[in-house]
Amino acid sequence: MIKSTPISVSMPIAINILALWILSLVQTACGQTTDNTYYGQGIDTGQSANRTASQVPINVLDDAVVITAQAQHAVGQEVTVVARVKKLLQEDTIGLPHQRFLIELTNGSTVLIAHDLKYAPAVPIQSGDIVRIHGEYIWNKLGGLIHWTHHSDTPRHESGWIEFNGMRYQ
Repeated sequence: MIKSTPISVSMPIAINILALWILSLVQTACGQTTDNTYYGQGIDTGQSANRTASQVPINVLDDAVVITAQAQHAVGQEVTVVARVKKLLQEDTIGLPHQRFLIELTNGSTVLIAHDLKYAPAVPIQSGDIVRIHGEYIWNKLGGLIHWTHHSDTPRHESGWIEFNGMRYQ
């Protein structure tokens, strides 16, 4: 179990949030692919992700809160979403390591998930899997991103998590 860190780490947290914001701006400047997803080299395994209901405990997509946050261009909004993994992206190894993947919403847009691997274990997902995610949403014109999907290391921020296959990763 990873221990909480004293509030004195607020500067590294601010730098991490700034890095995610800059990443979001760079991705926005790079544009989108024709299927409304972020540029990025996928690492899909090519295996079928059609799993039975017993293997996927979450079977009802619930993305209305994120769709509303997109429409309102929300920044810093806590959200919970149940969505299908569209594409796995290469792990971000610059600064703090992040597992990165896209989820697809029912409106056809995608949202980048940046799951901090310093504070939480990687989630063993594949394209097509359904996940429940709680974290902080930041809008950008590509659909936005959700980060802080791990336990909070400060009392000033709510903890996040990713649930998959009956397990919670935080």
